Amino acid sequence: MRICLIGDTFYSIIGVQKIKVKNIEEFLEDLRNVLQGVSIQALDANIVYGIEHIHEVLKITLEAINRKITFANKAEIDLLLRLSYTNQISMAVKYGGLKNGSPGCFIFFSKDKTKVAKAKSYIENMFLDKDNTIINASTIKRKMISEQIGISSNKLFDDQTFIRYLIERACLIMK
Repeated sequence: MRICLIGDTFYSIIGVQKIKVKNIEEFLEDLRNVLQGVSIQALDANIVYGIEHIHEVLKITLEAINRKITFANKAEIDLLLRLSYTNQISMAVKYGGLKNGSPGCFIFFSKDKTKVAKAKSYIENMFLDKDNTIINASTIKRKMISEQIGISSNKLFDDQTFIRYLIERACLIMK
């Protein structure tokens, strides 16, 4: 995916078909050490209902930062909580965190476009099975997300209304 802009913050998203690392926590710590100056969130791609979903929830997180009303001290954690529909970090990591053997989604954001480009390139070179289509909405994802938030996935919403509902739910995660 290309580098996009929300306000004065640049971001990029990369999908990976299957995460294969020895230790997720060490991998993420190493990633953050190598890519300093850029916020990084690595997710289970199954919780993402398309690029619009990420874009809009990231917009909410960035606005919360501007208003100093983020739920967590770090923007990456605030984003994870909002995409996981919970105010509990442990539940968010369990549900939405990057998992070995599952499809992954990396979100990079910074006010420095060069740092986002470096992070994007770094991940693209690290994983050979990049595939942004795994971020796309699907009926399987809709069912999984619906179960997580406790609603019926069947006939309640069309796709566009479902995305709007998810974005509204993300707004409700507050201190």
